[in-house]
Amino acid sequence: MTAEPFGATVAPDLVRAVIGYRLGRLDDDALWSPYVDERWDRGVHTAVCQSERDAHPEPAPGHDCTCGVHAWYEPCPTLSWAATRHLVAGAVALWGALELHPYGMRGEHAMIVALVVPPWHGTKPRRIVEVANHLEVAAVPARRLEAEAMRHGAPVPPGMAPQPRASRAAYAVEQRLAQTETSGWRPTALVSRARSPD
Repeated sequence: MTAEPFGATVAPDLVRAVIGYRLGRLDDDALWSPYVDERWDRGVHTAVCQSERDAHPEPAPGHDCTCGVHAWYEPCPTLSWAATRHLVAGAVALWGALELHPYGMRGEHAMIVALVVPPWHGTKPRRIVEVANHLEVAAVPARRLEAEAMRHGAPVPPGMAPQPRASRAAYAVEQRLAQTETSGWRPTALVSRARSPD
């Protein structure tokens, strides 16, 4: 190993894929990103920047952009998705370029590794199992999601992610306010437009 010059920053090379957690939106026959029209199929999903205002030469995720495959460090709370008709929680393995944020990350490449089945019988659990079978991933109860995900990668190593300065909700508001200067976004739209890091 060679000594780095004083003050040089070296990005660690993570050998295994990084595990993240995200929500998906169920359609009649597929799984989609919850906030954009982006269908998830089996295998590798490569992020593409769709921003009209922040063109950047590097592939997604751009440092000063919001592009990339978004995922949280921890599983989504069951109450945030289970009782809805279309949302489903799951785990993804991410690799390639990664942007780490206080509550989640954005990645260049990802693959779904598991979907969560709610703890009751009915149409939604049945649809989740069908989609999981189509994607060739496990459909597991929430209590087994992390164990299943860890079969496909590892969490972000301790100390690598920036420390949060505020709650998730306050962080989302802070990020939206930072965009005000460049996008012309109006703070009056804060309540209707603030959302999770996806």
